Amino acid sequence: MFSLVLRLGLRINFPVIRKMNANFDALVIGGGPAGATTAALLAHSGWSVALIEKKSFPRVKVCGEFLSAATYPLLAELGIAELFSEQAGPPVKRVGWFVANQMLTADMPVMHNSIKWGRALGREHLDTALLNVARERGVEIWQPWTALSIITEKNYFICQLESKEKEKTLELTAPVLIMAQGSWEKPVIKRNPIVHKPSDLLAFKTHFSHSNLDRDLMSLISFPDGYGGLVHSNDERMTLSCCIRRERLQKLRSHYTGLSAGDAVLRYIRANCLGVDTSLSSAEQQDQWLAVGPISPGIRSCYQNDIFYVGNVAAEAHPIIAEGISMAMQSACLLAKCFIKHGKKLDKEHLNRVGIDYQKQWHHQFVGRIRAAALFAHLTMRPHLSSSLLPIIRRFPGILSFSAALSGKVKELKI
Repeated sequence: MFSLVLRLGLRINFPVIRKMNANFDALVIGGGPAGATTAALLAHSGWSVALIEKKSFPRVKVCGEFLSAATYPLLAELGIAELFSEQAGPPVKRVGWFVANQMLTADMPVMHNSIKWGRALGREHLDTALLNVARERGVEIWQPWTALSIITEKNYFICQLESKEKEKTLELTAPVLIMAQGSWEKPVIKRNPIVHKPSDLLAFKTHFSHSNLDRDLMSLISFPDGYGGLVHSNDERMTLSCCIRRERLQKLRSHYTGLSAGDAVLRYIRANCLGVDTSLSSAEQQDQWLAVGPISPGIRSCYQNDIFYVGNVAAEAHPIIAEGISMAMQSACLLAKCFIKHGKKLDKEHLNRVGIDYQKQWHHQFVGRIRAAALFAHLTMRPHLSSSLLPIIRRFPGILSFSAALSGKVKELKI
C-alpha cells in the first residue's frame, strides 16, 4: 500500500518525532561538496552539526569533475588529499579550445606549491569521500531524508524532514541554518521562481573510454548555441560535459528523430567541432547520458534573512570555466572559517556580523570569476564572436592561459 501511494504521488502524514530538546549548533541542508565541507570543518572545531541529504550515496551528478589545484590545501585539511591523488585522473597541465576546425592549446597556469595542477574525479567518489569525513568528525547525518520546511523562531530555526523509507517525519532545531542545495534542487526556502526560456542552457554529461584526447589536456569545446569541456577523469575515462540552448535542442530533436536528446546533442557537436570528433574517433561511450537543467548562472545571495548559503545555491558560474566544485568547497571553507574566527556565539547579532564578514570575503573570492565565466560563455557560443577571436588566440595562445587564471585556477583561498 505504501509503495502504491508513493507512485500515485499522494502525501502521507507520517507521525512527527520532535527533537526540540536535542538542539544542534547548525543545520546544513544538502550533502554535496559545499554542505559536507561546511559541516566537516565546523564539527572539527567543536560545533554540533546535523546534515540533511535526500539522496543515497554514491551518486552521479551532471556537472564537470575538475578540481583546481587551488583547492588542494582544503582537501589536505579535510584529510582526503591522498585519496584524491590516488583516485583522480591525470594532472591537467594544458588548457585547450576546440572550436569549428581549430584545436588550440596552451600551458595551464601553475600553482606555486607542492601541487601544481588540478585533476578530475567523478562526483560519485568525491561526494562520498567528503560526506565520510563529515561523519567521522561527528556530524549527525540524516540520509536519505528530505527537508520539507523551515520555520523561523525568535532565536532558532526548526527544520521538518521526512524519510519515506522509514515512514517518519522529524523536527531538528538550531540557531544556524546553512543552505547547500544545488541550484536545480527543489528549494526548501523559496527564492526567485524559474521561468523557462528559449535561451535556457540545458546540461548533458557522459563518459568515454579509449579517447584520443591528450591525457594532460582539458579543453573547452565551442559550437553554435553551446559550449562544453573534455577532460580525463578517474578509471581511465574521459568526461564530456556540455550545455546547449533549449531552442537549439528542440531543433535537434526534430532533426534527429529517433535519437535520444544526448545522442542528438553529440551528433551536432561532432558535426560542428573537429576537436571533439577527433577525440572520439575511436572512443567507446561508457554510460548513459545524464541531463539536467536549466542551469542558473548568476550571483544570488550568500547571506540573507539570517540564512547562510554556500555552493551553487549562493551563486553559479557558467560551467565553461570548470570551477563549480572548487567554488562550492571554497565557499564552504570561507563560511566555516568566518564562524570559527568570530567565535562560537550564536545570538542573532553576532551571527549577523559573521554574515557580513562572509559576504565581503565571498565577493572578493568569487565575483571576478563568475563575471569572467559569463563573458567567456557569451563569446564562445556565438560563432560570429568566436570566429573573430580565433586569429588573435592562434597568434597569442597565452590568452588561454591568462583566461584560465582569470577563472580562478590558481587563486588561493585567503581567510
